[in-house]
Amino acid sequence: MSTSAATKTIDVLPLALRAEIGSFDRENRTVELIFSTGAPVERYDWMSGKKYLEKLAITADAIRLERLNAGAPLLDSHSSWSIADQIGGVVLGSARVEGKRALATVRFSRRAEVLPILQDVEDGILRSVSVGYRVHKFEEDAGSGNKIPVRTAIDWEPYEVSLVSMPADVGAKVRADQAANANQCVVITRSVAREDADRVRRFRFAAAAARF
Repeated sequence: MSTSAATKTIDVLPLALRAEIGSFDRENRTVELIFSTGAPVERYDWMSGKKYLEKLAITADAIRLERLNAGAPLLDSHSSWSIADQIGGVVLGSARVEGKRALATVRFSRRAEVLPILQDVEDGILRSVSVGYRVHKFEEDAGSGNKIPVRTAIDWEPYEVSLVSMPADVGAKVRADQAANANQCVVITRSVAREDADRVRRFRFAAAAARF
């Protein structure tokens, strides 16, 4: 079966993905996070007005870990208006890929105003973490019929971690002033040639008829 590919460049807003809180170390004020397993997430393309299914490739080649490993910030609800919004940071060199999981460890600040947040994490009251990232390259399967496209991020870059009360897809909330935060992303669309798709449909019809 032959396929064709088309490449285009689009603007993509920063995205966010819910992360799982793992082991908590009170003495060192650290928490280990699983910030992605590559599970599909339904997204909204604010430029085309269409939905797509996003997957993240979990490989060392696909994820740019430099910013996390350099000590990316741990923020309060993705806010970065003030240095007070930073409540900690990623432990240097802790971001890594293990099998099908992307992990990182964050350390909380010793500041007095952060201690209640740390306590809520230890008590299990604050359990939602969100990772902010940018996608530099998608590989898109256009699908067929009424199926929504599947975009697999084969080049993406996490740049901050946030404690949040409710994880949100920031890419789905678009205002005019957010456009300045968009980055260019290459989309490689792969689709089955029309004649091959017709051949597949005829084969499936014949196979179904043969069962009766």
